[in-house]
Amino acid sequence: MSKERFAERKAELENALQRLQEAVAQPESALVRDAVIQRFEFTFELVWKSLKLYLDRQGLDCGGPRSTLKKAFTEGLIASADEADVWLRLLEDRNLTSHAYDEALATRIYRHIVKDYAVILAEMGKKIQTLTWE
Repeated sequence: MSKERFAERKAELENALQRLQEAVAQPESALVRDAVIQRFEFTFELVWKSLKLYLDRQGLDCGGPRSTLKKAFTEGLIASADEADVWLRLLEDRNLTSHAYDEALATRIYRHIVKDYAVILAEMGKKIQTLTWE
């Protein structure tokens, strides 16, 4: 990967985070819930893939999202064990959204996104914007 691709990924992430925040700010409805979940899915993908690009560039082999998040924790990009636990729950919920659709599950995940996940994704997005490709 190149410096230019990392810059593109960061720009895509910034746009995705803005779109997620727009959706989260809407009053809850079935349509909004589905939109929030979809935006959550692609925002999470951009976050972990951006982290992977950065960590790979640092000489760390990351693999998939779980190992990338664990490496991000060991490298200090995820600040605490409690925050790491939230990231792992976020990953579990992300995996659930892509395999089956269940109304109660969708509602539960939607509420997690609104309450916790949108904030933690935004915080990581800000952190990723400060990372440099050297």
